[in-house]
Amino acid sequence: MWNRRQVLASLTMISTIALPIRSTGAQPAGTMPSMPGMVMTPQDCIESCWRAHVMCLETERYCLEKGGKHVMPKHLALLADCAEMCQKTANSLLRRSPQHAAVCIACAQLCDACAQECEAFTDDERMLLCARTCRDCAKHCREMSKLPI
Repeated sequence: MWNRRQVLASLTMISTIALPIRSTGAQPAGTMPSMPGMVMTPQDCIESCWRAHVMCLETERYCLEKGGKHVMPKHLALLADCAEMCQKTANSLLRRSPQHAAVCIACAQLCDACAQECEAFTDDERMLLCARTCRDCAKHCREMSKLPI
């Protein structure tokens, strides 16, 4: 039987592989360019939130194993809070919540704070990867907050 970590890792892998390539042209209603030639969709934000959720959970475990400055209570709490907020945001978007903009803004703020904290570990590639993943999620959430669902 699969445990939660295996399921989340599988979902993350599937979402990265299955990202559709969108063509240029007219933008459908409720979409916004996130990259030249691409359009932003709720699914893009959901996938970005899931990647950040999994990354923060895995990074929290990594920090516990690493010890030292990695296990500062404020740092571990921020990783846990960010993981939970990313999960809540993905769930909100999946439900097509009319309050998605407020949830997305809160997620972007928390992801930015988590990224800033992780970037302080300049010599640790795992922490920098977590920071990049959180920055990507924050960007998607800020874009999604401006769009109707």
